Amino acid sequence: MDMTASHVKEIAQGLGADLCGIASVDRFSGAPAGAHPRDTLPECRSVIVVAKRFLNGTTRCDSTIPYTIVRNLLSGIMDRLTFDLSYELERLGFTGVPTGAIGPTNADPLTGRFMGLISLKHAAELAGLGRIGKNTLLVNDRFGNMIWLGAVITDAPLEPDPLAVYEACHEGCEACINACPVKALGDSKMNQIACWQHAFGAHLGGEWRIKCHQCRTVCPNSRGL
Repeated sequence: MDMTASHVKEIAQGLGADLCGIASVDRFSGAPAGAHPRDTLPECRSVIVVAKRFLNGTTRCDSTIPYTIVRNLLSGIMDRLTFDLSYELERLGFTGVPTGAIGPTNADPLTGRFMGLISLKHAAELAGLGRIGKNTLLVNDRFGNMIWLGAVITDAPLEPDPLAVYEACHEGCEACINACPVKALGDSKMNQIACWQHAFGAHLGGEWRIKCHQCRTVCPNSRGL
């Protein structure tokens, strides 16, 4: 049967997505080796990207525990959403493959960087859901950088969404670069190891948590444009 982009978005919204965008596979020509959608599904024709809004109050707390709770729960929610969307695509006669909200990841032997099956933020940009800012986060015009992403790789030939034309960052703004405690920003790619060693782990004798989200919080566009 025929499948339309509007039908896919209705399904995604019914499953709880706040945003849904579609990118045709030909937009991924710049993906690094191993992270192209067709490296996972050779028959891929489209990538469906979904997003849910992150709870804004978590970045106003003195403790990072609420932020950690919401991030962990949202990751599971996005995995479930893309899981259910993939099953619905299969029921309709297409292949759908969820890619994972936070992993598992692969290691790039050339760069030493860790990569998901695809880069969700780049897929979201290619699906028209926003632009990547200097903090290396996706910035959406409605929700700013306070969103969490998931994606489904599919062989369904879907009409792609137009790319976002707005800017993610104010001209000359370097708030995130200046606020990063370990100077992990400023180049085209985040210094993953420096960021993760600082931001993730036990805190003051307590359990594992996400200890830093300055790059998200200080952004003037964190709540939308």
